[in-house]
Amino acid sequence: MIPFVLYLASVFFGVLFFGAIHTWSYTLVFLGVLAAGLLQLRSWVLREPGGAASLRWIKTDLTPLFFLFLAFLVLQMVPLPPGLLLFLSPEAKINGDMSMPAASSLDPAVLKGQWYTLAAYLYPVRMSLVRWIVYGLLFFGLTRCLDSRKRIDAAVVAILVLGVVDALYGIMQTYSGYGHIWWFKNLDTRSVSGTYLNRNHFAGLMAMGIALAIAYAAAMARPEENLGSGSRHRRHSLKRRFLEFFSGDGRQTRRFLVIFAGGVMGLAMILSASRGGIIATAIALLLMGLFFHSRRSERRKGRIILIIFAIAFLYGLYAGLDYTIQRFEQFEPAMKDRQIMARKALDIFRDYRLTGVGLGDFRYASGRFQEDVHKNLTIDYAHNDYAQFLAEAGGLGALLLAAGLGWYILRTFRLWRGRSDPFAVCLGAAPFAALAALAIHSWSDYNLHRPANVMLLIAILAIGNAALRLEVSRRSEHREARHRERVHYGERRFPLRWRGLALILCAAGMIIWSGVWTVRHFMAELWCNTEQNITLNLDQNPPAEKVRWAMGWDQANAGYPFLLSQALMNERDRLMQQPEPDTEGWRRSHGTIITLLERAIRLNPLNAEYHVRLGWEYSYLWDRPDHLTRWLPAGDLCMDRAAWFAGDWPQNPRLQYDMGNYWTMRAKTLGIGSPRSEAVWTKAVWHFRKGMELEKRKSLPDHIKAFIMTFFSDPEHLQDVQ
Repeated sequence: MIPFVLYLASVFFGVLFFGAIHTWSYTLVFLGVLAAGLLQLRSWVLREPGGAASLRWIKTDLTPLFFLFLAFLVLQMVPLPPGLLLFLSPEAKINGDMSMPAASSLDPAVLKGQWYTLAAYLYPVRMSLVRWIVYGLLFFGLTRCLDSRKRIDAAVVAILVLGVVDALYGIMQTYSGYGHIWWFKNLDTRSVSGTYLNRNHFAGLMAMGIALAIAYAAAMARPEENLGSGSRHRRHSLKRRFLEFFSGDGRQTRRFLVIFAGGVMGLAMILSASRGGIIATAIALLLMGLFFHSRRSERRKGRIILIIFAIAFLYGLYAGLDYTIQRFEQFEPAMKDRQIMARKALDIFRDYRLTGVGLGDFRYASGRFQEDVHKNLTIDYAHNDYAQFLAEAGGLGALLLAAGLGWYILRTFRLWRGRSDPFAVCLGAAPFAALAALAIHSWSDYNLHRPANVMLLIAILAIGNAALRLEVSRRSEHREARHRERVHYGERRFPLRWRGLALILCAAGMIIWSGVWTVRHFMAELWCNTEQNITLNLDQNPPAEKVRWAMGWDQANAGYPFLLSQALMNERDRLMQQPEPDTEGWRRSHGTIITLLERAIRLNPLNAEYHVRLGWEYSYLWDRPDHLTRWLPAGDLCMDRAAWFAGDWPQNPRLQYDMGNYWTMRAKTLGIGSPRSEAVWTKAVWHFRKGMELEKRKSLPDHIKAFIMTFFSDPEHLQDVQ
């Protein structure tokens, strides 16, 4: 009972607190699921009558997908020999070489024989692995909990209550003019978004809730001839009716309330003004209608879809649909904008065709491919989950996902076709509708990157899976008999010897590993926030001491050493601006800052700014005897790497100016008039022009002109840039 409550509570908490998109919210959600999983491990062990113990593994159609993708995530994280890496992903080999410290990479022998991972940046892949384990544990754990009709009913009612509460909260906070989501000021005050910060993700929640409401209302309907004699004509006291409603005997009343709940969620969907959500829901409901129509005994239940639509539409007319209609009038320009992002994601896929850049690495790789129409945006998501998944997982990941999902859909559909009980047939259709809604909406959005929505989808899949395997009692239609109906799952049993013990230890190990990294990630982000966390307004540039604490908790996040280097640079600059500059401190600072920047690049070579900062830091070592032979060439290599990873990077023209300034300095140090100096000055001009192009300027900023004039007093150099 406790694991069942923990699983549902985790889903509830994720939905009610911003969709579990922030570190503090998804940490609590993940820990709830992991704790429930640990508590359930005892139920895996079955004591046989003869005294021998065995491990019970419940067979599900999603098991192949879980283990295939688990293996793929591990493959992205494991260092591979150079030959195999070149075969699987030449770009990964390039990224690996560019992650090595530039000062030592000047010697080609240093790069020979190095083993690198397929993923360019391991930290996001590790967090993706934690999420995948949590999602798998939620499905397998909830499947074990849903072992009776009573549990299925409880889970469905809980999810419907959650959907209605979120819908009503969203309508209230939008039309009351309050304009807040809990304590956070909502920037979008015209559309309903419930407890989510994004109306499209709220629409994904509503789509799944509507599908479940329709399926459950249809499942509750029983043929008239199966009702007990005179059961509809008995007179009841108000107290008895109240008790029957909550005990399950007031079936017609409960069915009406379920339909009404679907109507409320449908209204919230319409008022969310999510164009993709509305279209995806309509197509998903059409699919559900076709499912009902294909079964002669369930055809009339398709009317429930029309009833829920009518409730939502009539209330929508009363509330006003002007804003929703207006957004549909702007549908084509919005789709063109998202298609640009999707095309750029496919550009990443073309570079990492087979195994992808790494699950979660899209946001770090996208700057190199970003269009200048999005110059004021940092593209974290491609607004097309298919294109982004191809970029992150490549063709191999897509093949594994398609094979795993295809296996699940085909096997589940065959099971659905073989059932005749209304409860199994109707509720078993809900997973198909929920999957269809999110699959269609994901063409123009990123619902599958919101933990709360993924967890709700998993809960619906588990409910449908249990309903299709429910052994229906034919003896009676009374509540007591129905609630004694049990779910029969196929099982594999392993003697609790080396195989069974190894499996249970592996499961416990995965749970503990995921829990440890979830906590360590949370503690690190508490000290130094590197992820989006606008609801708590955490400091994005904390002092050095806090960053050191964060690095102690999680050493895989490249943001921490970079932020620490920035904090040390700021402190160094402050001391140099005093009446008596701390020149000795300036000299001492370079070694620590260089070490931190090299560490950040080793963890994440995709960030061009890391390379630029390191290149400048190398150039400051002018008092070293090997300054001209080692440190300046190392700085040159850093700038070449930065140019490679930056691409156009339209949201950061300052970076182009920084690279132009560096090559201006190098053109001077190489000697005016020499061939190398001219070649280097050409690079400077290119970067200056790129910065002006991104800012749409006709002339250089004054501070850039002043920098050039400190090295070249002749006007010809400025004219080259213009």
